[in-house]
Amino acid sequence: MKRDIRSIPLELIKLDQENVRFGGDVAQNQREAIELLMADPNDAKKLLRLTEHISLNGLDPTELQLVTPQGIDGEFIVLEGNRRLTALKLLQKPDLCPDESLIKSFLAIRAKMEDEAPREIECSVVASREDGDVWLEIKHTGENGGVGRVGWDPDIRDERRARQTGVESVGRQIRKLMEQHAFLFEDKALHDVRHIHVTTLTRLFSSKPAQETLGLKLENKVIIPQYEMRLISPSLSFVVSMFVDHGYNVNDVRANEDRKKFLSHIPPELLPKTIFLSLDNSAASGYAPPMEPNSQPGGALGAGSNPEVSQGNADADSGQDQKASNDGKIKTRAKPSSNARKYLVPWSLNISNGRINEIYRELRSKLEVEKVVNATAITFRVFLELTCDDFRKSLENQGVALLRADNAKPLAADANLAVKICAVNQYLLNEGLISAGQGKTIAKRASSKDTIGSVDHLNQFVHDVTTSPLASELKGVADEYRPLLESVWR
Repeated sequence: MKRDIRSIPLELIKLDQENVRFGGDVAQNQREAIELLMADPNDAKKLLRLTEHISLNGLDPTELQLVTPQGIDGEFIVLEGNRRLTALKLLQKPDLCPDESLIKSFLAIRAKMEDEAPREIECSVVASREDGDVWLEIKHTGENGGVGRVGWDPDIRDERRARQTGVESVGRQIRKLMEQHAFLFEDKALHDVRHIHVTTLTRLFSSKPAQETLGLKLENKVIIPQYEMRLISPSLSFVVSMFVDHGYNVNDVRANEDRKKFLSHIPPELLPKTIFLSLDNSAASGYAPPMEPNSQPGGALGAGSNPEVSQGNADADSGQDQKASNDGKIKTRAKPSSNARKYLVPWSLNISNGRINEIYRELRSKLEVEKVVNATAITFRVFLELTCDDFRKSLENQGVALLRADNAKPLAADANLAVKICAVNQYLLNEGLISAGQGKTIAKRASSKDTIGSVDHLNQFVHDVTTSPLASELKGVADEYRPLLESVWR
């Protein structure tokens, strides 16, 4: 279908006085249309920036104004591009600006222009508003399954900037650093780091706290390891797992204080400085922080140096879990820490009950333990009890009675939570769904008096105004009940 492209004098193109940006308002004339477009101070400032951009770069050659004939003296109404048209009109007549505080800015923009504002612009003409609606809908309502404009994700934007500047972002350098030293990382970490937005990695690793904590340094826009990579890889792997496995995201590393808090979750034994100090003198000889860029064992990123470390150093006891891969290389695995996670219940559970599933989803992805520890503790207690109640009912529907662990009598619906947990625990143990060790731990935890994680302790979070839960303790408690929850909701 051939498009109708015309070059139309600017004075014949009119703003749409029924513009949807006006909400329910309809402008009575062209000046009022400009006033409505700039009624919001933020919108007015955006229009000022658009005007300045047009004055420097001209109109976007990839987009034409969409207009339709008005039927009066050859005039047209702009259907798409009202802001651009307003910017052009303000370049011609800055006094049209309804905000007196911005008139001087528009005058200054016009004064700096080397060429005059355009007197006519190319437009795409459609016969009626209805003919233009389909294009407006596609333009302003997202991807629409691929029919609309498909935006660039952070990785694509980052690639674009790298091509323009010739310098890779810090986030992309971190990925390459791991790839160049792949023999030091688990396959999962190498896979997962590519699923963290590169802009998030850049935000974190561009910061001083992250560089100091992880033994890295940014010089001339290049990330340089300050220790051998085998000392850095455990903490770097742990950071990757925090993003991918424990619910952390860009909002947790936006500000410097956020980043410090995020980094504080890395177990001290995984930090490169700790590992370095734990090595004996013979293993540590030959390098010491801080190191000059040219003397880096791993070299600056992209320097082409051999990432292999000596077998003697690789065998040194640095407090890390190490494993030999099929090709004989040593990989260092970061030890997991249950206290590093953001949410209390990060495990996958298959919950059939709708209400209980909603509670589980809140514990898994909405209630951040350290931010709302009281709400998390109370919700977890409710989750435990409803899990036990639903399990008892599901067995009852199958004609099976859930028996108490203490007297082998049928469990009553109104039994206290400790009795319920012990009954469910004993059933799972008898069925071989949890191990003897797990069963013993759960029974002891549930039935103890006033100890951390006992039912009495959980009840205090609900009924005692003087008892406050600790996030770290609560995570440990959830870990101990995990075998029961996973077995019930398998």
